[in-house]
Amino acid sequence: MAFLKNLSRNNSISLYKFSGDSFRTTTNDSLIDDEKYVKVSFIDFETTGLDFEKDEVIEIGLRTIAVNKHDYQDFYSLKDYESYNDTNNLIDEEVTMLTGITKDMILGKKIDWVEVESILKISDVVVAHNATFDRWFLEKHVDFKNIWACSKADINWKSRGFLNTKLELLSIWHGFYYDSHRAMNDVNATIHLLLHPSYDNYSPLEELVQNSKKEHHLIINKFPYNQATISMLKRRRGYRYNPSDKSWRTLVRDKNLLENEVEWLKENIYNGYFQGEIQQIPLTDKYKIK
Repeated sequence: MAFLKNLSRNNSISLYKFSGDSFRTTTNDSLIDDEKYVKVSFIDFETTGLDFEKDEVIEIGLRTIAVNKHDYQDFYSLKDYESYNDTNNLIDEEVTMLTGITKDMILGKKIDWVEVESILKISDVVVAHNATFDRWFLEKHVDFKNIWACSKADINWKSRGFLNTKLELLSIWHGFYYDSHRAMNDVNATIHLLLHPSYDNYSPLEELVQNSKKEHHLIINKFPYNQATISMLKRRRGYRYNPSDKSWRTLVRDKNLLENEVEWLKENIYNGYFQGEIQQIPLTDKYKIK
């Protein structure tokens, strides 16, 4: 773990507070078209709740950076945008306790979704720490096609020594803390985490960008009710029941893993012959709720 480098002899950990003020900014728009740099947009929303249909956005944080593809260390902040957003919904006490945002703070404020879209359009990939959640709330207001990546799912944090992918914990384990659950603070913390100076090579951001180019595949399994089979699928991580078509599904993020999963299903579920369905998910549809 990166934070272990900061352990002293008395087993104490030295943490610093990070705000994002140290990011280098530039007004040089030529970097947008410079092929030496990959353009990555980081986005985060604070909302009135977790219900995709009923809840609404109350704050947005958005920052697009240009990162040198050669070393994934040299980067500049190109564009940024943050705003409150008034809503007809009430803000529950729990949301205020978590975020510090009150109804008075957002009163009369509106997000400029045209500006948001213009910033996102310059990016090669859009990143959120829970991409399905943030993509849903974005696409309630903005209709555009881009590749999405998730800083929780598209980085193998376990192989890097981290079993928990909560942003606050990952930050602490990398030696810093921040004022969490505010949109731009979460964005800045995610950028700092993925480009943390403790990584001399193959930073989490480089891994994420590489994985963002891999298509996802959805495996759909349908079979007569069998408790033993269901128990086996439940024990195997990632399978969920879809009541709309009475199927068991899992999302596979790597082609090699897909082949391994099909072989496992053939051997353990289908008596040697795969009878499920595989749907290829286009790059621009990853983390999209249909």
